[in-house]
Amino acid sequence: MNVIVLDVHHPEDGRVNRHIKYVQSLDYNVIHINVNRYFSFLKPGIFSKYGELGHQLQVGDYSSSLLNRMVVLFMLISPIMALRIYQIVRSELLGNDESIIIHVHDYELLISAVFLRYLLPGRAMLVYDRHEYLEMLKGEHPILDLIPRFFEKVTKRWIDGLVDISESHLELIKELFPYSKAVVVPNYPDTSEVSPIGIETKLQNIEDGKISVVYFGSLDTTLDRDIPLTLDVMEMVLQACPLSKAYVGGMTSDPELLSRFEQCEKRYPNRFKYLGFVSNNEVLKYTAEATIGLFLLKPGNFVSGSSNKIYEYLNFGVIPIVKGNIENMDDILPEYSYVYHKDDMNQKVLSDLFLLISEKIRMTKLIHIIFKKGNNFNFSTIRIEYSKLYSNLLNERGD
Repeated sequence: MNVIVLDVHHPEDGRVNRHIKYVQSLDYNVIHINVNRYFSFLKPGIFSKYGELGHQLQVGDYSSSLLNRMVVLFMLISPIMALRIYQIVRSELLGNDESIIIHVHDYELLISAVFLRYLLPGRAMLVYDRHEYLEMLKGEHPILDLIPRFFEKVTKRWIDGLVDISESHLELIKELFPYSKAVVVPNYPDTSEVSPIGIETKLQNIEDGKISVVYFGSLDTTLDRDIPLTLDVMEMVLQACPLSKAYVGGMTSDPELLSRFEQCEKRYPNRFKYLGFVSNNEVLKYTAEATIGLFLLKPGNFVSGSSNKIYEYLNFGVIPIVKGNIENMDDILPEYSYVYHKDDMNQKVLSDLFLLISEKIRMTKLIHIIFKKGNNFNFSTIRIEYSKLYSNLLNERGD
């Protein structure tokens, strides 16, 4: 089987990499086209992580100007991008009569994928991996929030397979994709390449006051993450526990945020570290050693989400501190986490965490519970849903 993976994510995106690693392990012929809209430091050309053929295409000039957005939008709704992708994949598929799955991880490439399926030999099947809550208005520009649904509406007739992130969310959106066979693949992490430090080491670190608090993810202060509150929590821990450490990872060019990172590094030398860009494996390694993991949203951006960060915390015995409306909250975040409503004051989060880090017995109890239940949220338990969907689609077509 041939699987063509299309996405616009950062090359270290966990979900895209988990998918590619799994289908490559099945000895499929995997071609990964990463369309780079946002990251100027990435160079176009060939790459590979798991033995697949990877190719990065640049589109636009990376700016957020209206002109650049219009140019990029034109390329994505016209056949231009599909033709560029076809030029890359055709040599790999030449003389190859095996079935073709086009697996799209981002709405931006749906129209290009529809064009591509008609350029490829035979009749390729199109799978849409919808792992974002695109039907909800969540930004400061409601018109921009409507663009993803435009892409989905004009292509839904050609989407053969749909991959969603939870059963409850699939119930909400399945009518938007009436022609698609659907499966659920939650954002569970693949921890197979990372060795946890073990519960005994974590418990001893708590006893010794060596608490580690982490946040890795978006640092865009104009979007949903409450980065100021995240840093306030970290500073409170660093002040209360002299042997504690805090780590932040992510990309930003915001001068105010960079200035605060610098101030924290000076105030807490060798204890607070802004790591900048961090590979997915490094994120998992830092998380595996952490005691507390943060996922805090702004009150005005309190939309539902399925956070891979929280699943990572649970897998590694990290106590989640969450201010957000997380999908399946009652199932994944019951008695062993701190969850806050959008109307809860920041001071409540800070005071609760101050009490937590002073109660070693409670922290020990939480770590025990998390270690016991965390393995329920591992990618190895649900990855087969990808290959089952592919097989069902091809069997229905008679391949």
